[in-house]
Amino acid sequence: MSQLITDKMIVLKLNKSWMPVGYATVAKSIVDLCAGINCFAVDIDYLVEDGEPDFDTPISMRPVPWEEWIELPVRSWDLVLRSPSVKVRVPTVLVAKNFNRMPMVSYRNKPNSKQIWHRDNGIDQYTGRKLTREEASIDHVLPVSRGGANTWDNMVLAEKKINWKKGNKLNSEVGLKLIRQPKKPSPIPLYSTIRDAKHVDWKHFLVKK
Repeated sequence: MSQLITDKMIVLKLNKSWMPVGYATVAKSIVDLCAGINCFAVDIDYLVEDGEPDFDTPISMRPVPWEEWIELPVRSWDLVLRSPSVKVRVPTVLVAKNFNRMPMVSYRNKPNSKQIWHRDNGIDQYTGRKLTREEASIDHVLPVSRGGANTWDNMVLAEKKINWKKGNKLNSEVGLKLIRQPKKPSPIPLYSTIRDAKHVDWKHFLVKK
C-alpha cells in the first residue's frame, strides 16, 4: 500500500447522528475498520453524467462494514489502496455504530492564528472588511513590545497593511478603533470547528461557511 496515501488525513469521522466529531489518517481508519471498532465506512454514490461525477449531487450514502467495502468497485475518481493482489477504494468518511456524543471544544490555552481567524470569521476587526487568508494577519491590541500578551483579549484579525501601519503603537496613537472587543470564545461543539474539507466527500457533512 502507498505510504503517501495511508498517511493522508482525509477520513472524516461522524458520530451515530452523522455529525463530524474528528478526522483521521487513512491508515488509522483502515485499522479501525478491519478490527470492526465501532464504525462503518460510508459509500457515497454520485450522479454521473458523461462519465463525470457531480460531487454536489450525492444520490446515496450507505454505511458498510469493511468486508463489504473491499468488494466495492473502484471508480475513476476514487483514491486507491494497492498491493500485489488487492486494489481497494480509500474510505473518506466513517460513521460510528454506537457513539452519539458531541465533544465540546474549550479554549483554555493561548490562541493560535487559525483560532483567531475562526473566532473573527475572517473579518478585519478595525474595518469590518472580509479578508482573504493572504491579506490577514494577527494584531496585538497592546503591542508585545509594550507589554501585550498572546491572549484571546489582546489578539485580533487585521489586514496586513493596517498591522504594518500600526507597528508598535497603541490604537489611540494611530486612530484605530476596534469594531468589537476581543474575548475568549465560549465552548463550542467540535463539529463547528471542522470547516475545511480535506476531501470532496466531506462537504456534505460540514457546517456551511
